[in-house]
Amino acid sequence: MKERHFYTFYSWLFFTAVIPYLGFLLPFLPVSLFGFNLVGWAWIIMLAAGLYFFSIQLSSVRFPILFWLPWALYLIGYIVVQYSFFGLQLTLQYLLPLLIGVVASGFTYNREKYRWLFKMLMRLSLFVLFLFAIGRVFRGGLTPYTAGTPMLLSIPAALCAGIFFLSAHVEFLVLFGAFFLVPILDMTRTGIAVFLMIPVLHLANRNILSKIIVGIAVFFVLAGIVNSQSFQEKSRYESAKKLELSDISENLNYYENKNIRSSGRMTFYDLLKPGLAEKPVFGNGPRADGLVLGKILNMERLGESHNDYLSVMYNYGYAGLSLLLFGFAATFLSMLSVLLRESDRYRILLITSTMTLLIGFLMFMYTDNILKYTVIFPDLFFAMAGMVYARYEQEE
Repeated sequence: MKERHFYTFYSWLFFTAVIPYLGFLLPFLPVSLFGFNLVGWAWIIMLAAGLYFFSIQLSSVRFPILFWLPWALYLIGYIVVQYSFFGLQLTLQYLLPLLIGVVASGFTYNREKYRWLFKMLMRLSLFVLFLFAIGRVFRGGLTPYTAGTPMLLSIPAALCAGIFFLSAHVEFLVLFGAFFLVPILDMTRTGIAVFLMIPVLHLANRNILSKIIVGIAVFFVLAGIVNSQSFQEKSRYESAKKLELSDISENLNYYENKNIRSSGRMTFYDLLKPGLAEKPVFGNGPRADGLVLGKILNMERLGESHNDYLSVMYNYGYAGLSLLLFGFAATFLSMLSVLLRESDRYRILLITSTMTLLIGFLMFMYTDNILKYTVIFPDLFFAMAGMVYARYEQEE
C-alpha cells in the first residue's frame, strides 16, 4: 500500500509543477478559472493531495517539524486574528511546502526510488527546457516564467553538479550547462548568481584543489557574463534620476520595465517604508504589502514587492522574518549533522544538493517572491528536505 502511495504522491508533485507551463504550451487555455490562474490551481491541487497523504501516514513522519513549528504557528495565529481571503491564500501558500516536506519524510526510500525520482525530475526539467527553446526560437524570445524557470531548473542543476563531483561523469556537467543557458539567455541575474554558486559551494565537492579550479572557472564565466552587452544593458541605470511611481505604473511588467535596475527592488522598499516603520515588530498582516502596492500603483490586482525578505518583514514583522530564517538555519545545520554521519553516495548526493539549494532559496528570496512559487520550487525543495530525514532501506 505504501509503495502505491509513494508513486502516487510524487506523480502529483511533478504533475502540479507542469500545470503552470500548460498555458504556454496550450495558449487557448483560459487565463483564469473561478478567480485562479494555472499556478493557483496547481498549488490548490497539491494542497489537497498533501493533506490526503498526510492524513494516512502521520505516524511515520520524520521531518524536523520543530524547526518550522514556530513559523507555522505564527502564520496560523496571524490569519486567525486578522483574517482576509488574500491573507488566507498567502498563509496556505507558505504552509504548503512544509506539508510536502512532512509527507515526503514519511516514505521509505531506496536507490531504485531515488533513480525513479531523478528520472521524473529530468523529464520535467527537459520539458521546461524544450518550452524555453520554443519561446526563444519561435515566439520572439518570449519564454515561460522568466523568473520561475531558473528556480525550477536550479534543482536538477544542483543534482547534476553533485553527480559530476561524485562520479566525474562529464555528461552531467553538460546537462548543467544546458540548464544554465536559461538564466543566461533570459539574463535573470539572480538565476545566474545561483547557478554560479552551485558548483562553487556544492558540498559534494570536498577536494580543495577541485574547489580552487572550479572557482577560477566560475570567475571567468562570471567575467564574461558581466562584460556582455545584454548584462550591461540590464544592469546600469539609463540616468541618475530617482525612479518615480510613474515609471512603474506606466509599465507594470517588472521584467519589461527598462527604468528598473535595482536587484534588491529598492523602489518597492521605498514604497513600503512607512508601513515598515509603523509596525516593525509584528508587521501589518498577511498580504498587506500587496494591498498597499496595488493601491499606490493604481493596479487592478495585488502588487508584489519582488523581495521575500521585504514582503515577510512588512506582513509579519521582524518577528515573522526571524522565525522563517530560524527554520532555514536550523534545517541547514541539521542536514550538516546528517551528512557527517552518511556514507552512502546516493544519500550524500541528496543531502549535499539539498543544502546547496537551500542557499539558492535564500538568494532567490532577495529578488523575488519565491515563497509563493510553491509548485515551481518550494514544494520540490521541501520534498528533497523530507527525503533527507526519511527512512532509507539500508537502515532496516
